[in-house]
Amino acid sequence: MDTDNLAVYSLVEQLRGYGRKQFTGKLELHGVKDYKWSIYYCHGRLVWASGGAHHHRRWRRLLAQHKVQVDLSKISLRTTEEIRLWDYHVLVILMKRMVLSREQTAPIIESFVHEVLFDIIQYAANERITYYCDFEEEITPVISLMHAESVINRAQQEWWTWRKTGIADFSPNLSPWIKRPEQLKEEASELTYKTLITILDGRRSLRELSTWMKKDLHTLVQSLMVYYHRGLVGLAEVADIQSPVSSMLVDRDFYEKSNQLKKEKSIDPPILPALMHPLIACIDDSNQVCATIENIVKDFGFGFLGIRDSIKVLPLLVEHQPDLIILDLVMPIVGGYELCTQIRRIPEFKDTPILILTSNDTLIDRIRAKFVGATSFISKTSDNENIGSQIKRHLLAISDLDKHEIMSNPESIS
Repeated sequence: MDTDNLAVYSLVEQLRGYGRKQFTGKLELHGVKDYKWSIYYCHGRLVWASGGAHHHRRWRRLLAQHKVQVDLSKISLRTTEEIRLWDYHVLVILMKRMVLSREQTAPIIESFVHEVLFDIIQYAANERITYYCDFEEEITPVISLMHAESVINRAQQEWWTWRKTGIADFSPNLSPWIKRPEQLKEEASELTYKTLITILDGRRSLRELSTWMKKDLHTLVQSLMVYYHRGLVGLAEVADIQSPVSSMLVDRDFYEKSNQLKKEKSIDPPILPALMHPLIACIDDSNQVCATIENIVKDFGFGFLGIRDSIKVLPLLVEHQPDLIILDLVMPIVGGYELCTQIRRIPEFKDTPILILTSNDTLIDRIRAKFVGATSFISKTSDNENIGSQIKRHLLAISDLDKHEIMSNPESIS
């Protein structure tokens, strides 16, 4: 048995094992490049799966494929769990509103689970995957229960078919583009050339092309491989689209109730010492910047939350409730200005200091930052002492800072 076969066999046996053990909870799988997948079981049956390179593209594409239209402006996510599992809970909401029946929803969920399993299996054939098992994180309500063995076998069988036809190294999440248009024009028929020039724009993944053209994915990829191996067509990674979560977030009544509940819980002993200190969130895709800010805030005894993925910003902020936010202006997928606007729309962050971290501190930047609700700027060229003093100054400006234990030692922040 060759190496990739062995890795796939090991993965599949792991997935089957949780079914046989009647596992209930979440199995989280991690790969390189920050890839992460979540598979949810209920008494050994599969309930839901999500994550991977095209989390949001998949949601948009599969709903369209099943002819489901969603007006996101009329969807409101009310709890941290709903925000974290927004893709699943949108389906729950549509069922509650009787837009979808359980019979209509079940095959949609199966499509999600099957596709995620295929991606994990393909990934495992080339890269190492680590596992994390969470027995406490159940998914509710349960819409559909799938027999784990049969669903996993189907995904594995599709992978073997993919592999046998010589396209094992090509992820269906890759996007094809015309590499040599002049040579393609000379070698292909006029109709083929016009078709390929139109559809291979480097913006749609192979899966999206398959759905758009209503053509079997396996057949489509095989037909494009002819041009790929001749150097006429290239395949490249394409970024995920922006998360639709922000448009479904704000619900004032919920946040007021959750804040009240949080205050009531805070007086119940015991309180962990770590929760007695201000929490500083740093939103920046740079590991180096996050590490620098972390060192600064931890030197003051403050808590630190680093967020490097702009798509995960809002759910993590809602979950952890930081007292001050440091936000990079230049972020992939969702920019700093847009993130600042989205954060300010959440009632519980309306007074939270938001410090923009940037290397372009111009008058126009300052005006625009004020317009979207930023509190102040931090220059990336500032030294650690200056950054630390700005953080402390803005923390002191928070009217209810006296609830934090750090104020019992004024010399430490003078």
